[in-house]
Amino acid sequence: MGFSPKQIAEAVAAALALTALIAGVIDWRHRKRDNLDRVSLLDWRNIQVFALISAIIAAAVAFQL
Repeated sequence: MGFSPKQIAEAVAAALALTALIAGVIDWRHRKRDNLDRVSLLDWRNIQVFALISAIIAAAVAFQL
């Protein structure tokens, strides 16, 4: 019993939307930090933007299937 391509695309879109949400929260917390000398290893804003764009594309693919 396998998954259909539509289910896979929906799961990918949901995972990417969740990634974008988590990256947004982490970026917000990073901008509000007390110690400004502490830098982040990753650029969370770019991760959020790319995850959101990818989620929109995956959702569009899921709707087309």
